[in-house]
Amino acid sequence: MLSRRILVVDDDPDLRSVLQERLSYCGYTVEAAENGHDALTNLDQGDFDGVLLDYMMPGITGMAVLQHIRQHYPLLPVVMMTGETSTQVTAQAYVAGAQACLLKPFDQETLEQVVRRWFGTAA
Repeated sequence: MLSRRILVVDDDPDLRSVLQERLSYCGYTVEAAENGHDALTNLDQGDFDGVLLDYMMPGITGMAVLQHIRQHYPLLPVVMMTGETSTQVTAQAYVAGAQACLLKPFDQETLEQVVRRWFGTAA
């Protein structure tokens, strides 16, 4: 059985690296994108089981990427990540079609629980 593929999208290189390492350690195949443009390119070139998506990025925002995903990949699970504590941000993400929101910083256990719930087990 092939491992599940996750696209991690975040403009913070340190967080992107930590997420890649942790999810790879858990058995997932992980692709990473540093901005919304790269995320859209990866989505169009790959077959993903889920997307971890940063809300606030320069250029194409996480919300714009989420809207693209809902239009072109309506069944693809998306978990929005944000450092914004405003409930308005979380509400916007849910209304736009995110399955869950992770408030940064989050611990590895929370990450793993959310990923397993929405993207399935690694293999």
